[in-house]
Amino acid sequence: MSRNEYWAKPKIVREQALMFAPTLDDVISEDHEVRLLDEVLRGFDWSEWEAHYDGWRGQPPIHPRVLASIWLYALMRRKRSSRPVEYACGHNVDFMWLAEGLVPDHSTLADFFSKFRQELKSLFKKVGRFAMTMGLIRLGEIAFDGTRSKASNSRYRTLTAATIEERLPQLEEQIERLLSEVAAAEAAAAEADSAPVTKLPGELADRTARRDKLKQALAIAKTLDETRRASGVEVAKNPAQVPMTDLDSRVMPNKEGGYAPNYTPTCLTDGHRGFILDAAVLNLVNEHSEALPAVDRVTEECDETPDNFLADGGMATGPILDGLETREITAYIPAKSSEPAVDSPVLRDDLTQPVAEELWPKLPKNPQGQLDKSCFVYVAARNEYVCPNGRVLSYESRETRNGVVLNRYVCESCAGCPLAALCLLPRRVPPGSADDSAGDGAAIHDVIATGARVRSLRRDEHEEVRQRTAARMATESGRALFDRRSAIAETPFGYLKGFLNLRQFLHRGLEKVDHEWRWGCLSLNMKKLVRALARWRAMCREALMSELAEADLSRLPA
Repeated sequence: MSRNEYWAKPKIVREQALMFAPTLDDVISEDHEVRLLDEVLRGFDWSEWEAHYDGWRGQPPIHPRVLASIWLYALMRRKRSSRPVEYACGHNVDFMWLAEGLVPDHSTLADFFSKFRQELKSLFKKVGRFAMTMGLIRLGEIAFDGTRSKASNSRYRTLTAATIEERLPQLEEQIERLLSEVAAAEAAAAEADSAPVTKLPGELADRTARRDKLKQALAIAKTLDETRRASGVEVAKNPAQVPMTDLDSRVMPNKEGGYAPNYTPTCLTDGHRGFILDAAVLNLVNEHSEALPAVDRVTEECDETPDNFLADGGMATGPILDGLETREITAYIPAKSSEPAVDSPVLRDDLTQPVAEELWPKLPKNPQGQLDKSCFVYVAARNEYVCPNGRVLSYESRETRNGVVLNRYVCESCAGCPLAALCLLPRRVPPGSADDSAGDGAAIHDVIATGARVRSLRRDEHEEVRQRTAARMATESGRALFDRRSAIAETPFGYLKGFLNLRQFLHRGLEKVDHEWRWGCLSLNMKKLVRALARWRAMCREALMSELAEADLSRLPA
């Protein structure tokens, strides 16, 4: 055999005309995911999308189903930008098959991607319901979590309120100077009887737009500073920074360290096959405020209440736990109870008797070094606490913080209590004062024991539901169910940020960023859906072939 005969011969000669040429449909296999994607999307109603088109003027537009199919398939193929998608529609056979030979340009693709926000949410719901009818979504366990993705804004393009206030007067002076030049030009044109100035010069228009943007950024910066000041932050030393390219983003900690303008995308994921049930983007550091609204949206869309809710310890707030219990959803969240442990020495038969002195080292302490709240036993019948020494902390007052009601309990007197040095925080005295026996302003415990200071505790309105959640998490079944949280909640982020590279958004503005995140989440759901369809069709084909092989074909009529 000669060397030239070794190589495979071309099946199609490029220059030769064929009587029966292979069709584009022949190139795509029956189980190819682009074929299954097209089949699923053709089954949905697209009248909402079609209503945005005039239907009479201009060139015939590409149907929105085709453009939506192209974008979803492009995201499944790791293409996020419109120009690579345009190229694929003209050169890749799978894209050519899906677009049926149409090649939309990159501007058409980009406009379509950003336009249909409400319609995309509706399509997201339809895909979820379709998956639910197939048994791919069961709502047995749902997991909520958030991540961090960078905004389309440089880390160094941020300004504080003080910097903006310095730049605004300079910009106003430049605008006034340019306006005077325009007025002089108009006057000269009037004297010469020539055409007047009909539009602002580009330099003036740019500065006017920049001034308006600075004013908007200044209002945002002042609002953020007030919020930080209310939280106890010294704004003079640590002022808020406003990203100037994307004003809706916020400077937040990066997942990999440091700070940058970021957003906080969230996902509520079903535990059966990992379908994303709800997706949203926040410009807040914590995603806690989105947990209950996400659950409510899923309950409304699916007409069914989820059974179990999984989340990390940051979600163990009283309002979330109480809200889930009100909705009859079991929460599996690591909640910390302030109740004494089962083996705690403070759980004695007679609470009026003090804890034995030899058991004092076993009393838990908080991070500040004083006796922890779990050392005090709450007596619900009398609405009071009892300390380890048998003294009563009676109800004194009620206050509201961040919408949560707190009851305050105060001991009648801590004077002479042998546990006062452990129970009360050490008093700091001014250096050189009469009480400063050490000469360095250190704490003096005997002053505490004889002084008028007393121990106080606060109990919020959600304490009981927090205790029930902590008791549930202490069981073996509760821990086993919670162990599934990371696999359910964090897998979508691994796909969206790792495979799809949604570590940084391409669009700017909270609404557009939220829309971009939803496109990515929908592409993940479609990928899971078409793969499930491919598996089921393969199983049905194998079962049918097996039955045919076992059947007695000789008894069939000729």
